[in-house]
Amino acid sequence: MASDVISMIKEDHRDVESLFERLQKMPENRPALLAELAAKFVAHARAEERKIYPLLAKRRPDEKEEVHHGEDEHHEAEEILAQLLAADPDGPEFDTVLQELISAVSHHVEEEETEILPALEKAVPPDERAKLGKVFSRLKAEELQTPPKPRQRSKEELLRAAEEAGVEGRSSMSKEELLTAIKAAKQS
Repeated sequence: MASDVISMIKEDHRDVESLFERLQKMPENRPALLAELAAKFVAHARAEERKIYPLLAKRRPDEKEEVHHGEDEHHEAEEILAQLLAADPDGPEFDTVLQELISAVSHHVEEEETEILPALEKAVPPDERAKLGKVFSRLKAEELQTPPKPRQRSKEELLRAAEEAGVEGRSSMSKEELLTAIKAAKQS
């Protein structure tokens, strides 16, 4: 088992990818696999947001925008995860929402592994990354003490995402309308 925080994050990414594969190939196990995915994904994201991302933003101010983007992607994936948790595991919408989640998380993982983690490696020396790995593991364990629930973005966060996506008329939209418009803008 790796102790360097970067290796630990990448191991978590591979674990989530494996859970996605099992969710697709083993529909009879979906309830248990989905509970495992939700717990692991949310604990991982929250631990990154509590310790890893703020440290990187502090050490590398030029990475603040990428860190912010990574947090937004976590929040977007958590919203999709909440939809998946509410879907019937045997229903047709489950596969559609699962594919949406896989796409969102795969995109995030690719960006994190090519942008954020290399910047973290440059900003934090190896001995400190090992200590950070212990903190990351402890924070995930704390999150797993109570089953984590995916969080919903605030209206302010949705407005910012809508602005970044170029959504017109966003200031007069409800949260649901913003979610729909952001999703549509990303698909176009």
